[in-house]
Amino acid sequence: MRNALLFTKIQGEITTNSNKQKIVRWRDSMDRTLTSLHFQKIHGRKLYVSLKFWISKERLQNRKNDLDNLTKPVLDSMKRIGLIEDDSFIYHLEVTKFPTNDEEEVQILIKSF
Repeated sequence: MRNALLFTKIQGEITTNSNKQKIVRWRDSMDRTLTSLHFQKIHGRKLYVSLKFWISKERLQNRKNDLDNLTKPVLDSMKRIGLIEDDSFIYHLEVTKFPTNDEEEVQILIKSF
């Protein structure tokens, strides 16, 4: 990705903070994947962040999957592991969700704003 500071995919059952049982697994998966990238901390910069969620077609038809609720755990994980200093440095946030028959995943792209 051109000018990307970070690009990665995280697979697993995507969930929101409202599901107490599943959020622990999803947070652990995000933290492990992001930490394994051996990233350079992105601190003190204005950021552009794109999050693309692929969620099972069935879940999209039968349950609420609000974009703000899907986004919060990802941004929290990026801050928790020290990738970003704070989400207040995000000046442009683009979030999209797509239906899938495959495994659920989120694609994360971070660039300078």
